[in-house]
Amino acid sequence: MPGSDMHIVTFAVPFPARYGGAIDVWHRISALQAKGVRIQLHCFVYDSFTPQPELQEVASQVHYYPRVIWPALFEAGQPYIVTSRKSRELLNRLSLDRLPILFEGIHTTGFVSELHDRVLLLRSHNIEHEYYTELADRTQGMRSLIYRRESLCLADYEKDIARSFDAVLAISPHDQEWYAHRGAKAVLLPPFHGEETIDVPSGRGAYILYQGDLSLEINQHAVLHLLRQLQSVAEIPIVIAGRSGSKEFEDRLLVHPNLKRYADVSPEDMKAIIQDAQVILVHSLHGSGMKIKFFPALYHGRFVAATRCSQTDTGLDQAIQWYEPDAVADVIQSLWPTEFSESRIKERVDILSGLPGDMEKAGEIIRYL
Repeated sequence: MPGSDMHIVTFAVPFPARYGGAIDVWHRISALQAKGVRIQLHCFVYDSFTPQPELQEVASQVHYYPRVIWPALFEAGQPYIVTSRKSRELLNRLSLDRLPILFEGIHTTGFVSELHDRVLLLRSHNIEHEYYTELADRTQGMRSLIYRRESLCLADYEKDIARSFDAVLAISPHDQEWYAHRGAKAVLLPPFHGEETIDVPSGRGAYILYQGDLSLEINQHAVLHLLRQLQSVAEIPIVIAGRSGSKEFEDRLLVHPNLKRYADVSPEDMKAIIQDAQVILVHSLHGSGMKIKFFPALYHGRFVAATRCSQTDTGLDQAIQWYEPDAVADVIQSLWPTEFSESRIKERVDILSGLPGDMEKAGEIIRYL
């Protein structure tokens, strides 16, 4: 069996890469493998996250572990997203050598205190307690209470564990600042996204597009808010694309005659949907992490507009039209009749060309190995 240079522990199976977290993980692993790094990959399987043969193409070894629901769900003082991934089999396997370990998300760090004399890296995908606070605020009943408890547990856990790593690879300037203020060696490592070619079409597109992971309740809430705001421009076609949600949610979309829904589309089909759009909306009502959907939109789409809470504090912000959530109809009315000119394409190319590519970002990780 081939040797390895590092372990990567992922919070779920990162393929197919059809939502933000998986896209970042998958393209990071792919870039590291392309740079010659031999990876032992550790993945948690649950729900739709099942073993995938494609992972064998980017890793020397692939190991799968089940998430444990009980008693992890209510273990005293512990975040469920962490305790449900504390597999003794994983710990035993990591303890067989002293290779560097990259933990994908705070979710996978339950055994950090038991792993000594080696390089430990954390990829911060979010400040998780902030994200769970937003989930609690957007839901009701028992679900809201569970999210609130998880947020409180995570607030203490993230603070306590922040200094346990040789480096925290923060996905956004906000994450970097949060960890640095808590004593961590935090470095900014922008998302891995796999986009290489900028092929933005000129002219006008055929519809307004929202695309995202609609299995998440927080994104469902954002879509329903968006549709309410767009009632004043109901003559403009809307496309909603991305991972499918609950039947109740999908049924609520059917009442909009100007809306087409494309669920669970392939990356190739999603690119075509993006290129046919006039405006791609990143209509988020929460600001945690970084919206990886910006990258395919900016590399392949015309106008990109987003709520101000999604600002990245990076060079990407220059290429995006920003708006307050309740003012989205005004943005649509302004951009709908506007041609996307060659000069706009050149400006987009100039902005994106100044950003680091996935291979360059992989090189930053390799410095720690």
